[in-house]
Amino acid sequence: MDCEGAAAGAEIYRLPEECVSYAISMTTPGDACHSSAVSPAFRAAADSDAVWDRFLPPDHAAILARAGGGASAVAGECASKKDLFARLCGRPVLLDAATMSFGLDRRSGAKCVMLSARALSIAWGDDPSRWRWTPGLPGSRFPEVAELLDVCWLEITGELQLSLLSPGTTYAAYLVYSFADYTTGLECNIGMPTPIATVTVVSGTSRPTATTTTEHKICLQHMGEDETIMHRQELVIRLRKDFGRKVRFDPDMDIRCPRRRDDGDWREVELGEFVVPGAGEDAVVEVSFKEETGRWKTGLIVQGIELRPKCTSNKLAS
Repeated sequence: MDCEGAAAGAEIYRLPEECVSYAISMTTPGDACHSSAVSPAFRAAADSDAVWDRFLPPDHAAILARAGGGASAVAGECASKKDLFARLCGRPVLLDAATMSFGLDRRSGAKCVMLSARALSIAWGDDPSRWRWTPGLPGSRFPEVAELLDVCWLEITGELQLSLLSPGTTYAAYLVYSFADYTTGLECNIGMPTPIATVTVVSGTSRPTATTTTEHKICLQHMGEDETIMHRQELVIRLRKDFGRKVRFDPDMDIRCPRRRDDGDWREVELGEFVVPGAGEDAVVEVSFKEETGRWKTGLIVQGIELRPKCTSNKLAS
């Protein structure tokens, strides 16, 4: 058996590079990188444009044409299709006058999109006494971000044609934000009403045929890990002014809490998830975040809403 196995292995190395390239292109980007370590012949096949062109979205050239300088400017930075794939994974490209970013998931090659604050619908966003547009902070993908000055009604909505995403893929939507030095009214206190996030997918935009909606409670700013744990445990609060009577709160398992990202002092909180239908289906996703507790709020800095495959972690800090 050992001799037969060795003979079979030797036969593999004799295959034409085109055959090896085709076989590798039917795997994943990660598998292609691993296969390049098998032998020099496999490395040449695994690094070929024939392989990495299959991993790039079929419409990537049309999408990159919306970048500043066009698709040729982006492709001109890369010596090969593999370099272009790595470029889009590591440094998303700004599209549509820097109001949207486009990149790829390193594991699957699925599209990742972030809508900038300018591309979002922000209640009172055009009122300079309520919101201020400032140059992008360190780690921001976009040239400007939106800073909340003073509102009691916070509502942020983003909308995207699902044709810009990868069909048949489960996505999650994330609000990407930070805080100014002085922040009020955004704390996620025990027992208080929480902001609500909704994700709605409408299929058949010309004649709507189906609508699916998910809704979750959101926490933007908790007071540390203990606060997060308390949201997920049974809460018993003793009221000092009510003769020691105990008030019982059921565990709230639905609250989505924020996590730190690795791109500067930015956080993200998952707003919900959705499935992109098959190719050719006309659909739109609308992501909405609302905080209507009546508290006056200040200090929230919004970079945008990111849509990426559910399995992608974006190298979140622990």
